Amino acid sequence: MGNNLQTIETPLLIVGCGPSALVIAKVVSGRGLPCLIVGHEAQNGAPPVTLDSESLEILEPHGVLSVLRPYAVAQNPFTITPLAFENGLKHHCVADMLITVYDDMRFKEATQSEGGIRGELTDGSSTWEIHADAFADVSDFSVDLNNAVHQAAAFGNQLMANIT
Repeated sequence: MGNNLQTIETPLLIVGCGPSALVIAKVVSGRGLPCLIVGHEAQNGAPPVTLDSESLEILEPHGVLSVLRPYAVAQNPFTITPLAFENGLKHHCVADMLITVYDDMRFKEATQSEGGIRGELTDGSSTWEIHADAFADVSDFSVDLNNAVHQAAAFGNQLMANIT
């Protein structure tokens, strides 16, 4: 990383595909923590999923269910395709003042430091230095919609418990 790079600072950097990145962002932004999602791509082609009661309890306080209702294939029980879930939630994240979403970017060269994580963001033609106080790589999170919601909410809540 060169010193001549412009620096982006964020309290939380979330990297990876699938619903987990978006759910973590909504959980932490709902508690006042700004975050940056990098390189999110929606998972495509999966059949509709009925959200379980735990997922509904996690999503309801963040206003997510009301945003997703028009995209559901059934309301009772609430059933939605993972693609519609991610696309609808991503639009909700983009409208959230505490969440920034950078598509078509990659995070590289991560180094842990006492003050968080440092690395580089690139869109293939330009590069920026990035510093984040906290980091979430969701590549190992479940892609099953209910499991992803549960796992992401637990991660976001644990992160907030460690901060406050």
